[in-house]
Amino acid sequence: MHKVLLSVLFSLILVAAGSSVALAFQAGGAVVGDLETGSVIGQPFTTLDVDLEYTALMIGGKKAWYPGTSILDLRNQGTGGRRGQPVLIKVTNALDGVHGFSLSADSAFAGPTSLQVAITVEAGETKYIGIPMVDLTYVTASGNMKVKCQLHAAHLGSNLLILK
Repeated sequence: MHKVLLSVLFSLILVAAGSSVALAFQAGGAVVGDLETGSVIGQPFTTLDVDLEYTALMIGGKKAWYPGTSILDLRNQGTGGRRGQPVLIKVTNALDGVHGFSLSADSAFAGPTSLQVAITVEAGETKYIGIPMVDLTYVTASGNMKVKCQLHAAHLGSNLLILK
């Protein structure tokens, strides 16, 4: 009888520990705001370095998100590396009219914890996106994310390669 109760108790402990670890994989997702008032996981945008910049502009007669490919290196470099510091992305619309900015995993590699960000940016406007490090750690198996305008399918997109 004691062995059965002990095994049931041990099973409940394992289930509780497993569920708390699964919840720790995501810290709440991306936060969109401006530089002065925005914050992510308690850190104001003004205290963070801008890791990536995307600009909507005209290239060769086509509207596109520039640069065509960006690399985000999350590997620890030197002593301490990033130390879990959130990633800050600057998004600027240098075109006339509203444009969308969508950052998501390639649908073929998207999992249940895949990061999905979709915002609209007015003409001449700049927005900042803060992403907790934990949310970027498990975004995609391939480490490749797509940047595109979700409002206009004809616009040229970009790629974000995440090195982990």
